[in-house]
Amino acid sequence: MSFGVPEPNPPNWPDSVLLFHPSEEPLSILNRIEKTQDPWDKVKQTFTCENHFSPKRHALLFAPGEYFLDRNFEIGYYVQLLGLGSRPTDVAFPQCGPFVPALNKHLHPPFGTSLDTFWRSAENFRTASLQWAVSQAAPLRRVHVDADLLLHDHAAYASGGHLANAYVGGSLRAGGQQQFLFRNVEMKEEVTGGDTEPAITVVGQPKLRMEKPYITLTTAKNGQECFQLRVPLLLRGEKACGSSFDGAHEQIRDFCSVRVISSEEPINRIQEALDQGKDVVFAPGIFYLTKALIIRKSNQVILGLGLATLVAPKDGSPCIQVEPFVPGVRIAGLMLEASERSVSNPNNTETSLLEWGHADQKDAGEPDNFGGLFDIFCRVGGGRVGDRTKTHVDYMVRLHSGCIIGDNLWLWRADHGALGEDEKANYTHISPVFWQTENDEFRVETGIEVAGDNIHIAGLAVEHANGHQVVWKGDYGVVYFYQCELPYCASHDFAKDGFRGYFVDRDVKSHTVYAPGIYSNFRNDPVVISTAIQHPIEPNIRFFNAFTVKLDNLGGIYSIVNNAGTKAVEKGRSVRLQRIGEGHFFQ
Repeated sequence: MSFGVPEPNPPNWPDSVLLFHPSEEPLSILNRIEKTQDPWDKVKQTFTCENHFSPKRHALLFAPGEYFLDRNFEIGYYVQLLGLGSRPTDVAFPQCGPFVPALNKHLHPPFGTSLDTFWRSAENFRTASLQWAVSQAAPLRRVHVDADLLLHDHAAYASGGHLANAYVGGSLRAGGQQQFLFRNVEMKEEVTGGDTEPAITVVGQPKLRMEKPYITLTTAKNGQECFQLRVPLLLRGEKACGSSFDGAHEQIRDFCSVRVISSEEPINRIQEALDQGKDVVFAPGIFYLTKALIIRKSNQVILGLGLATLVAPKDGSPCIQVEPFVPGVRIAGLMLEASERSVSNPNNTETSLLEWGHADQKDAGEPDNFGGLFDIFCRVGGGRVGDRTKTHVDYMVRLHSGCIIGDNLWLWRADHGALGEDEKANYTHISPVFWQTENDEFRVETGIEVAGDNIHIAGLAVEHANGHQVVWKGDYGVVYFYQCELPYCASHDFAKDGFRGYFVDRDVKSHTVYAPGIYSNFRNDPVVISTAIQHPIEPNIRFFNAFTVKLDNLGGIYSIVNNAGTKAVEKGRSVRLQRIGEGHFFQ
């Protein structure tokens, strides 16, 4: 395949990419990283959330070798750490390394909070021990932890998270985590919780597995450093189990066919590269799209670094459109953000942030060449002030084509947002530093619609949509772990209209979901949802270990699945429903 003019290798990285080598002085490394960390309050001795909606983005790239640092360094908002080895053990922090503590100990004494610790990640390295006290959109991947992995910071609330393809040699301590997904993780000891025994759902044999694309750094024959794009292949059977670090099932692509795009470059260079068949790597930054990016070539990779953010065109077009009958596409590591719309439904079309296939074309996909979505985070509202009613979409994600694997999708209609200059918080008892979203602001009618067959998602979170959170219309779908918060700002109409946390269409015959959790926190009205999950009664539609919980405030959820299960109306008390056979449940 001809890719046009070769791209430079090594690429011309912008300033938002920091590249480190083991030969660099440790103090120099730490000083360079410090500017990417969250702000530090010297008096209260805490990192703060002031960068929660920051426009800054950074990637910390570590060349293979050992880094003997004399203190740990925090991974802040919109920061990604990437080891550049072919194995996690190639980049090692034997003494001190990355960590994420709870934030805002001055606002939430004495332990702070991890509930808003979003939008950061770390991949492909080895460390002695690790604290990673995060919530959604903060994944750990391809990591080797010699000793303990702490997913909490004392008693600070946390609501994470995603750990994939990892090894933990000591204890894996969940602490006060509300939920967490461990996928393909080798653990020498069992998971431990806080004061209560964790409820754990184990799936021993996933049907399919595909790892996220990643970048490595090697040395060419001429001694020059050069980069490679590694593209893991689809695995089945026994190969889909356990951690996998040997790179035995990967394609290796030279960066001469990879275009690195920075946010300072003309936007049309992105589509130009895609049309040439090149892979695209987005450097950390915010990209304001003027038209949708169209993917027409099979097996292309679109990879974002440092929480690279694509802001949707103002005409209602999606950020990314994958055309039908284009198999094997991988889209990874991107934030997709809604814009203030300049027009409303120009052609009376339904709007979304990511569209895969077309609603009017039946594309079954290719069973031997699945597409993939990895670490995709949608955001509608939050970071933009002004008229909050102008930021809205009908769907965050629509998957019309079949044969797609999803791995860590967090689709978030912002329940809170940044304050404008001199603007005061509307619910100061909830937060003095954020605006709490009202019902007509940042609207999303449906979180995700899945119409394609054979869609497998490990780690799906959909929060605060104004209608159904999930609508599933395709057959043979599988979801491993689902987390959902219903909209805090809902009125009684939300219940009257029959909206659900998870809705399976009446024509679906086969669907499986493991460990779905749906939470209510109705702030404004005592809304009562009759049931959290609704699906047709079919022998091959199965929900395992479903539960609901009322987090706080008013109303609640009166049943879990199809009007079966106890009410969740007592603050903080989860209600569970476990399936033991077709149509039979016990609590």
